[in-house]
Amino acid sequence: MAAEQVSYAPPEGGYPIQLGVTTDREVNRVWGIPILGMGVRAFLSIPHMVVVQILNFCLGIWWLLGWIYILAYGRVPALVVSLATESMQRQARIGGYVLLMPGGYPPLEPGPSKPINVQVSLDNLEINRLWGIPLINWFVRILVLIPHLIVISILGTIAGLSILILWIPILVNGRYPDWAASLYGMLIRYATRLGAYIIFLPVPYPPIMPS
Repeated sequence: MAAEQVSYAPPEGGYPIQLGVTTDREVNRVWGIPILGMGVRAFLSIPHMVVVQILNFCLGIWWLLGWIYILAYGRVPALVVSLATESMQRQARIGGYVLLMPGGYPPLEPGPSKPINVQVSLDNLEINRLWGIPLINWFVRILVLIPHLIVISILGTIAGLSILILWIPILVNGRYPDWAASLYGMLIRYATRLGAYIIFLPVPYPPIMPS
């Protein structure tokens, strides 16, 4: 299988969660048919969504009970990182596919793939034991993310409105617009990093407006 082509420039600081967006721009004009194109892609993504729900159920158990492990060992289990990475990769590829990005139907097998892939590079799995204090840990992590939640809600509104015109360049030119790849890629990258922070992966506080 040929190597995936991605357009990716890491932001300053080298955040450990990166996201690559396919450089392909050619896309079948059929996907540009309003409502139908996204509707069909969302329907075809159901198998991926089922897998994601199973992974997120396991991560939900970790979110509720992982404080015990963190408090005892001061680290995050490698299994949790693997599950989270797989979940983030699948959610990113579903998001890109439903948003009509080129690259074909994403494979069901594990690992990164087009149209979007997520790369997680952690130097170690250690985390401050203070994040193992029950109740306080959840409250603090959500509280400090409030500025991010405001920003991402604004970006999400802009992205939602842009969908109203996304079909035009696809239907007319058979090409995916660069602005859409940049906007949706940034939004998915942002959401991925916030999600990783909330579930106590050993990552730094995420930057606002990631490039």
